[in-house]
Amino acid sequence: MKLADTSLILQDGMTAALAAWAAKLDGERDALYWLLVVQNEAVDGHRDLVLQRIPEDLRADVSAHLSRADAYFADVRYAALDPAVRVWGTVVNALRVAAETDRATELQKATFDFSAESLVALFVSARDRMEVADSLYHAFRAMPAPECQALAALLNVHVDARLDVETLCRLVRLLDHEGPMSAEETRDLASIARTNLVDAAFRGLRARA
Repeated sequence: MKLADTSLILQDGMTAALAAWAAKLDGERDALYWLLVVQNEAVDGHRDLVLQRIPEDLRADVSAHLSRADAYFADVRYAALDPAVRVWGTVVNALRVAAETDRATELQKATFDFSAESLVALFVSARDRMEVADSLYHAFRAMPAPECQALAALLNVHVDARLDVETLCRLVRLLDHEGPMSAEETRDLASIARTNLVDAAFRGLRARA
């Protein structure tokens, strides 16, 4: 799959997820929703138009998060990131912070401090249309990084797992940590494995203690 194709899948998938979040789960009352809307629209140069649509009582919070995210991604390490990838990078970092993984830095904690409930709403919305979720699943599934595998798992509509805060946090902690699994993580794996959310491919990402 070409980079341009992947970029379009990521942008269109986020657009569809945000539309479903707004329509079905009151997304327009959530700061994470608006941050992602601004970042996603910025891909096509529409950032200023979106900023005017943010509800007044959320504007200061969203603006503060946006400033911190802009500063975070201004780092030279992220300069070459495709804009659509950067939007999903916000999601990855927010997942790490919400799940309290050991890879979440202090800077990430200060920049992407959103609730796990907001992230569940995003992924439930992304799974609202099977064709959208499936295209995102295959895009992330092809990327070997653990955080991309976590996104793929959360977008997989062909499993029997109910997506909730506990499941989301367990999965992200399990795939984002490094090194042999702790006793707590082994329990996380046992709990998630019963739902078929973690299959053989995901089990191989972490060594057992």
